[in-house]
Amino acid sequence: MVDDNVVVAHSLRLSSALLAAGKPHTVLPLTGVTHMTPQEVVAENLKLLQVDFLRTALAASPAPHD
Repeated sequence: MVDDNVVVAHSLRLSSALLAAGKPHTVLPLTGVTHMTPQEVVAENLKLLQVDFLRTALAASPAPHD
């Protein structure tokens, strides 16, 4: 919510556009956290969530055509 690189309004606008387009996505608003959190536990858990998201998204993706 206090990201110093991405304004929260931009994230919410992107989420709204993705929702309107029927695109699955995840938004995890964190209060008091900037773009790179100094809290080790929070940073580690965010990375784990990102890896899980990528695994799920890639498993659901169709195979590329040759």
